[in-house]
Amino acid sequence: MLIDTSINRKLVKDDFHVSDYSPWEGWDVRGWPVTTILRGKVIVDNGRLHGDTRDGQLVKRKIDGAILRRPAC
Repeated sequence: MLIDTSINRKLVKDDFHVSDYSPWEGWDVRGWPVTTILRGKVIVDNGRLHGDTRDGQLVKRKIDGAILRRPAC
């Protein structure tokens, strides 16, 4: 990922992949990702998507049952 350190902005809900709330919403940040590269291929450049669904791979994982049985708080 390439980050432009000259960009200063306030984070908004649309910056995240959430439907409701992000704890970072409203934070002022310096620096913003402008290019994303995956295995040598430019996937996103200046907000424009160049990748497709064949670029990713599913990484299977399993959450240990002991973790799932613990209290959430």
